[in-house]
Amino acid sequence: MGWSVQAQSVVTLEQCYEAARANYPLLKQKEILARNGELAIGSLNLNRQLPQLALNGQATWQSQVTKLPIELPNFSIPTLSKDQYRLTLDASYALYDGNLSQLQTEVQRASTATAQQQVEIELNRLKDQVNGLFLNALLTDENRVLTRALLANLENRLEKLRANVRFGTVAQMDADALEAELLTAGQRLAQLDATRTGLRESLALLTDLPISDSTQLVVEEVPNAAGGVGTAELGRPELQLYRAQRSLYDAQFQLSGNKAKPRLSLFAQGGAGRPGLNMLSNDFRSFFIGGLRLNWNLSSAYTLNNDRQMITLNRQTVDIQQATFEKNLSVQLRQQQTEIDKLAAQLAADAEIVALRSRVREAAAVQLDNGAIAARDYTTELNAENQAQLNQKLHELQLLLARIQYRTLMGN
Repeated sequence: MGWSVQAQSVVTLEQCYEAARANYPLLKQKEILARNGELAIGSLNLNRQLPQLALNGQATWQSQVTKLPIELPNFSIPTLSKDQYRLTLDASYALYDGNLSQLQTEVQRASTATAQQQVEIELNRLKDQVNGLFLNALLTDENRVLTRALLANLENRLEKLRANVRFGTVAQMDADALEAELLTAGQRLAQLDATRTGLRESLALLTDLPISDSTQLVVEEVPNAAGGVGTAELGRPELQLYRAQRSLYDAQFQLSGNKAKPRLSLFAQGGAGRPGLNMLSNDFRSFFIGGLRLNWNLSSAYTLNNDRQMITLNRQTVDIQQATFEKNLSVQLRQQQTEIDKLAAQLAADAEIVALRSRVREAAAVQLDNGAIAARDYTTELNAENQAQLNQKLHELQLLLARIQYRTLMGN
């Protein structure tokens, strides 16, 4: 039970990544895009599988009608009415459309994938927000630990100093100076507490995780970013977007050639009108027509070459955008690696600096107890030790953040 309670109070950086993504409203847009794509493809399939129906009607009046230019004795040739009516139901079914439906389906799928990948890029930027809140929260925790240690040292030293004041071996001024430093450290701790609460609440809002004051924030082991800055192992969503855009333009290129292909379809027309199919009859008649229809829009070849050149230029633009992105990313990775190397070098000297500052502070404490130095001299060395310890923790977390940012830049 104890292990279970402890496990529930730990939140890792990777959990924050996943929770922030799952809790972000923009994620729902990917589902909407996917659903829209499915509906569009479904409509294309229905249009391909089912006949196309159209109901047409017209009523006209015309100034002249067809007449036979002959007259026969004892025989009256009927005259058509100048008002004519027609109502038809037209049906057609494509036998050959140059694979139009499949090409349109591929374009729709590529378009949906492109739109979804653009959303994925926005979702990936959440990692930067999580990194900032998470690492600043860790730094605040370390700062609080060091400030509490500083307070404990000051309280212990002040208690001894007050005893010396009562015995008359130390001036009251030294005790007052130490007490003022104690109050200043208390103010700093109160500010850190407020900052810590704000960072954790912001992280909880972003991730919708139960992050409280007692929650332990843990960063999984981050591998060193040693090695080159090539793009062979990049997992950035931008690269997937460029691939999706190229696939879209490839599908559009294939579809553009379909306009110059012929269309063959079955058709049928049934209806009623005056006149019917017999143009010499002035009565309302029903009629039916059926057969094969061939359509070939030859004029579409006029602009086919231009259309394809435009698509090719758009695809080349994507190649340029990807090359620019990879170039800038290589520079960022190189700069980030330099930052990692710099922080690692600083951290190597921090341990020695802290050890030296601790020895100086311990010597100053003995001198303060013996009345050899003033309280302000001791607090100077105490603050210097505390600052050295804080710098060490700061460099540790900065190095951790730099490695995490390198991993984020790589898209891993």
